[in-house]
Amino acid sequence: MDRGLEDKMEEIRKIVVMALAERAKAGIKVRQPLSKLKIKGNKLKSDKELLDLIKDEINVKEVKFDSSIKGEVELDINITPELKEEGTVREVIRYIQEMRKKSELKPQDKILVRYFSEANLRDILDKNKNNILREGRIKDFKFGEKIEKGFNISEEVKVDNSQIWLAIKKI
Repeated sequence: MDRGLEDKMEEIRKIVVMALAERAKAGIKVRQPLSKLKIKGNKLKSDKELLDLIKDEINVKEVKFDSSIKGEVELDINITPELKEEGTVREVIRYIQEMRKKSELKPQDKILVRYFSEANLRDILDKNKNNILREGRIKDFKFGEKIEKGFNISEEVKVDNSQIWLAIKKI
């Protein structure tokens, strides 16, 4: 056993638990990306792999080391419009994946997704279409009227206080 690695992993678990607690206290879901996490000291500073693990677990863009922070960790909970948009896209992808699972489609099944939403959400989804196609493993993602016929499943859900209707079908 590598005792040094074990100690580092224990430190990472402690950091992740504290940062997730800060997220919970602020009422921010883990799917919502945040810009920065500050960690007191610099024990893990030189280990990029472990820092990437922290970034992934907490969903932050950057980890900084700072000896002047009050606690062990300090999470920047300021959500910029860009971060908000990224969180919205992730939420839509999550709903699509849940619908895929409910209709017993496999991740490798090619699907078409049709959606109908308010203009503000449509703009975000249009702008991020390539990301949605890639992350959701979707063959096509189209805006259209609510037509349930011919689709495996359809649902109306709420994303950032906006309603969106989603329908998927295997192609």
